[in-house]
Amino acid sequence: MTAAFAPRTITIDGLGFPYPSRAMVERWHAGGVSCLNTCVTIWGNTQETLSLVGRWHRVAAENADIMALATSPDEIANIAASGRIALVLGFQNTSPIGHDIELFRTFRELGVCIMQLTYNLQNYIGAGCWEEHDSGISSRFGRKAIAEMNKLGILVDLSHCGDRTTLEAIDLSAKPVAITHGNPREFVGSSGFGTHRLRATEAIKACAARGGVIGLSPNPHMMKNREQTTVAEFCDMVHWTIDLVGIDHVGIGSDYCPGHPPGTRRFWRYGTWSRDEITQVIAEPGEAWQDWMKTAADFQVLRHGLEASGLSAGDTDQVMGGNFLRLFGEAFAADRAA
Repeated sequence: MTAAFAPRTITIDGLGFPYPSRAMVERWHAGGVSCLNTCVTIWGNTQETLSLVGRWHRVAAENADIMALATSPDEIANIAASGRIALVLGFQNTSPIGHDIELFRTFRELGVCIMQLTYNLQNYIGAGCWEEHDSGISSRFGRKAIAEMNKLGILVDLSHCGDRTTLEAIDLSAKPVAITHGNPREFVGSSGFGTHRLRATEAIKACAARGGVIGLSPNPHMMKNREQTTVAEFCDMVHWTIDLVGIDHVGIGSDYCPGHPPGTRRFWRYGTWSRDEITQVIAEPGEAWQDWMKTAADFQVLRHGLEASGLSAGDTDQVMGGNFLRLFGEAFAADRAA
């Protein structure tokens, strides 16, 4: 189905989590994706994450015919023009940082350009979306961490943060932020990952007002009709969000995570902090999506769906990648004094 599809412009997936291998990245490449925010880790500590970053550098070097690491919009455009996919390294948690502020620079110099502040739980920076009580951004380390990320050129991602933490981070950040993969709570209603995993209308508006982008996800666990969601229904959500915040602030973040060994998704949800069995969130291996987007190789179905829904070619280009590319240009630029 996807072989005949070819993107007209830069196409960006705001978040994917492939196992570090050529075979997994090939799915996005086959889907005409120009750039992928490539999740490196969720719960990894510093040493574990350094090893994973090193693995991605090796995989990219060994497969330079289809992929390369990127840290700027110019690099993304040049890699895409060569027919390859640009990988921007990112974290879905600041667990690799712990509470050592120097490590932001270390990882940025290794090519990590995007960091989600917290993954579902409380950490040194703020609260995740599973916490009953959201205390917001911590007054000491959290505020300093956001300032350091702004200074070094690391995009602040708020996809799994609690509501108060999200709003405070948007307000504290000197640069635009992102919700790389999250759907509007008001539109969807409920989520297989918990209601608060969906993003509040107030947060979406605040993110956009400061120049940020929200990446809407076809992940069935964050859609009204789960695996029965149609392309048209996904496009309805895109139109709803555009009506809410404007065309300049909407992108796509697939949240597609292929190739990981059995048990990995259980670890993503519960890490080592709980002995709970995962019985309702997601089943292994977790790759069964809607018929129209079974893998990232089907990514261009979204472009065709948006155009069929009445979105102009120019507006579709923005949603499919232009808006994230603009945001990356603003957020990845380090302060001169950094």
